Amino acid sequence: MLQILEPICEAKFSDRSNGFRPNRSAEHAIAQAYAFMQKSHLHYVVDIDIKGFFDNVSHSKLMKQMWNMGIQDKKLLCVIKEMLKAPIVLPNGETIYPQKGTPQGGILSPLLSNIVLNELDWWIASQWEKQPAHNIRDHITKTGATHRGRAYDAFRKSGLKEMHMVRYADDFKIFCSNRKDAKR
Repeated sequence: MLQILEPICEAKFSDRSNGFRPNRSAEHAIAQAYAFMQKSHLHYVVDIDIKGFFDNVSHSKLMKQMWNMGIQDKKLLCVIKEMLKAPIVLPNGETIYPQKGTPQGGILSPLLSNIVLNELDWWIASQWEKQPAHNIRDHITKTGATHRGRAYDAFRKSGLKEMHMVRYADDFKIFCSNRKDAKR
């Protein structure tokens, strides 16, 4: 199942997501963070850790997100749903029937968690990173190079605050240029 789902999902995941992905690692997240701090001068960091994330994933929301990502094979979705609801037998013999969360150690669990967080990745990007800074095309020279000064002026006139996000699993870092923006 992982071999079927992963290529579909990878094509839709944000570049700022680094955890539990092929050819990505904590080092990639650190490199992105370093670039924001050094090159973009974003020295204030908001640290977000979603407590109990893996234990609280909504099964119905996950199924809807998978459908919206293009995973629309009903049989496959039913198998995943059954896997999520599979009973867990504790060492004391007690059986738990999970209503939420992803199984710890499950081969699909990391991918499923990235599917859930992908929506948040893109929402954050739409709020700060992907907003147009007036007509940026006016600031591209005939050779195709960007006139950095004019592009920066357009960004400042837009009233947006420069912020960027890096995520590894359920840990987010949002990079800001000043303390006031970070506190917001």
